[in-house]
Amino acid sequence: MAVGITCLAELPAVFIFSALEWPLIGLAIVTVIAAGTIQGSTGFGFNMVAAPILALIDPAFVPVPMLLLAVAVCIVGAIRERDEIDRKGLTAALVGRTIASGLAVFCLGLLDQGTYSTLFAGLVLLAVALSLLGLKIEANPRTLFVAGSVSGFMGTLTSIGAPPMTIPYQHSKGPVMRATLSAFFVFGSFISVLALAAGGMVSWSAILLGLLLLPFAMIGFVFSNWGRMLVDKGKVRVVVLTVSTASALLLVAREFLF
Repeated sequence: MAVGITCLAELPAVFIFSALEWPLIGLAIVTVIAAGTIQGSTGFGFNMVAAPILALIDPAFVPVPMLLLAVAVCIVGAIRERDEIDRKGLTAALVGRTIASGLAVFCLGLLDQGTYSTLFAGLVLLAVALSLLGLKIEANPRTLFVAGSVSGFMGTLTSIGAPPMTIPYQHSKGPVMRATLSAFFVFGSFISVLALAAGGMVSWSAILLGLLLLPFAMIGFVFSNWGRMLVDKGKVRVVVLTVSTASALLLVAREFLF
């Protein structure tokens, strides 16, 4: 249940923030800044950080405003390090994501979301465990096609699809991982926005809410200039495995606690 006073989507755009108490507005702003920082530092993580908290503040924050913010931050991230994009791997991953996203829509009614989330969390934790035990997954078109497929499938069903794409890049250089994942999620988030628009779920209030929060997402991205230094100092694998584990546990917690 959202903790906002009322559902923002039901209000005229001009009154969007007036429905919330200032502490909740502050929490939303801090969340977006943190999500922008993590996304800019690693190339992933915006949805994982922002979606659960913003949804609790008020359902109107997700999915459209959050997706619009993710697209914006990913675009500037991909542009900042565009020369480092793994273009062959990106192409393979996007092909896999496109195919799997369609399959996910077909599977929506077969199992409940909680079952999918639990299954996905288990697979992510298994991948992390195998990596810690010494399994090395190279980032090549074949593995990235599989990773992109799993990311598209689970991202469509659970809204958190980053971990499968990060595992192959855990041994890559920080700029390569950031630039490629940012480009991947630009397309992925944009496709999601188009799908929501086709379903009549994109309103002017949602767009305005995203625009109101956009400066704070960009502030977070500026802070990532310091965060990416940590990633680039040989910490890619630590960051990937830590965030992947956290996302898996978050999925399980979301199903059992909320």
